[in-house]
Amino acid sequence: MVSFGHSMKNKYQRMISVMRQILKKMHIPLYLHTKSKHVFSVHQHIVMLVLRQYESKSYESFVEWLQIATEVTRILGLSTIPHYTTLQKAAARLSNILLHVAIGRFISIACPGKIFAGADATGFEDRHCTPYYTWRAQIRRSYTKLSAGSDMNTQLICAVVIQHHPVSHDVKHFSEIFRHILSVRIPWIMVLDLGYDAEWVHQMIRENNVLSMIPVRKRDCPIHRTHGRYRKQMRREFDESLYHQRNKCETIFSVIKRKFGSEIKSYNDSMKEKELLYRILAYNCHRMCMISCLLWMISRKP
Repeated sequence: MVSFGHSMKNKYQRMISVMRQILKKMHIPLYLHTKSKHVFSVHQHIVMLVLRQYESKSYESFVEWLQIATEVTRILGLSTIPHYTTLQKAAARLSNILLHVAIGRFISIACPGKIFAGADATGFEDRHCTPYYTWRAQIRRSYTKLSAGSDMNTQLICAVVIQHHPVSHDVKHFSEIFRHILSVRIPWIMVLDLGYDAEWVHQMIRENNVLSMIPVRKRDCPIHRTHGRYRKQMRREFDESLYHQRNKCETIFSVIKRKFGSEIKSYNDSMKEKELLYRILAYNCHRMCMISCLLWMISRKP
């Protein structure tokens, strides 16, 4: 578990401390190129981009916020305030693979053993056109779909799959999200809603020695008339108390949208994906700080 001193009570200090430890454990170099100007390190860029999502600000507004947040700039070790285009270029330059690995590293640190995994999907809307003019021009609103696999115990996101228009059904992305989860940490159980009810989904989960818990669409159908070997086995072993832990997936999405917003500010698909990845990093960082604070408070009790 990521730890920090009890004197660090400011939320920004805690987030910066957690993010620095994550990047340190990933062994990311301070500079990607030996001949770069070395004004801002890769670590500083990533932390600033995560803080930007945490504050739900545009690039220009975030730079203005940095100018008055002197304590944050001091902790980050910034010798000068970056121009907003510097952050834009850094966000576009850093690879998605690095961000995916950083998201999974939170689970690797917080959960030493097998995890209680769950997955679900949600949509984020573009804010470039208001609902009124969308209705007036009869334009179909576009959404960016986020499929996320999470640990139900810590409520940390460990794997994400992002899809742009046209948006397809949740189950089509399950194989990709499940492979990402396995690469981060092997779960002992996987809980999904009935949108993922398919024999091949159960087969993929069970063949990896993981328990699957997915309700069938036709619950009034007798077990012997249920199609599929694994679906029948799941119905015999179905545990309502375990399955209802899946509601924490909805809780995670609710926290992200209420705290960081349900809209995407970027215009092209590439930057939309990066914006969501930084938002997930901001959520994981926020959640890790909460877990660490709770553990510290429990340890202080007589």
